[in-house]
Amino acid sequence: MRLCSNVLAQWAVQTALGGYQSIRDLITPGGRLYESRRTIHDAVSGSRFLRLKEAPQGAMYAFVGVDTAELPAFDDQRFALDLLEQKHVLVAPGVSFNVPYRNHFRITSLPDSATLQDVFARIEDLLSAYAAAPPAVDNVVPVPKRLA
Repeated sequence: MRLCSNVLAQWAVQTALGGYQSIRDLITPGGRLYESRRTIHDAVSGSRFLRLKEAPQGAMYAFVGVDTAELPAFDDQRFALDLLEQKHVLVAPGVSFNVPYRNHFRITSLPDSATLQDVFARIEDLLSAYAAAPPAVDNVVPVPKRLA
């Protein structure tokens, strides 16, 4: 068997962290990752604005959509920046993943369930503020007339 230099250290980590550890303990009902994924699914299902094609299964991220029927002018980059600046929550705008639409964002499923509940409450709050705001008017700056 051929091992790279890091394999032995990776085998030792499990014991160093407290003996036997299994991913099964995390991904079965009651496990932290299972509960985090369920929280994301429940938060999106209960939202007026959010959509999720399918719950995260193997990945540690969810790619959440925003309903453009509710928010037709939604821009994922503006949303990600507003969410960070106003609600102190970091997400990645969907356009960062080279998709042809601008109404998605990616969020990690690694935080515990209580943290994710708080995060989705903040997301819902910002989206509600977007929905309540009057439609934005493009800021067109008039071109000055040339002096003759």
